[in-house]
Amino acid sequence: MTDESSTSETEQAGDRTFTRPWSTRRPQNFILSAALIVLGIALAVQGFVYIGQGVGGVIPYFIIFLGPALAIYYTWYFTIRDPEAQAD
Repeated sequence: MTDESSTSETEQAGDRTFTRPWSTRRPQNFILSAALIVLGIALAVQGFVYIGQGVGGVIPYFIIFLGPALAIYYTWYFTIRDPEAQAD
């Protein structure tokens, strides 16, 4: 028998082994990203509801722009970003 680790859990980076964070492994990354996209859409809808009701001042506009922006950022973080890439 060979002792090979799953590539979803570990990655070979040169001469060292890198353990991927739980949130960036498959299928967790897709589930988390889908939940965040739904949350971003829900926040935007709620912001439009607040604007329609005339409640909240500038806060609904922040909700409309920042909710989806955070969903986009964390979708990139969980699914696209390479966690073992080193920023030099």
